[in-house]
Amino acid sequence: MSVKENMQKKTANFIKRIAEHSLRVDANNLTSLWVYQPKVPATLKKFSKINKG
Repeated sequence: MSVKENMQKKTANFIKRIAEHSLRVDANNLTSLWVYQPKVPATLKKFSKINKG
């Protein structure tokens, strides 16, 4: 195997690992958004900076 082929193979493997990791993270984050949506306690509104006059 030549040096060029070796570098191409290593680069392709590296890019594949990065893509798989990114897709796994994105899939897990999206799934958690759809599956688990906790209710916000009403007492937390007093700490909100939104809609304070």
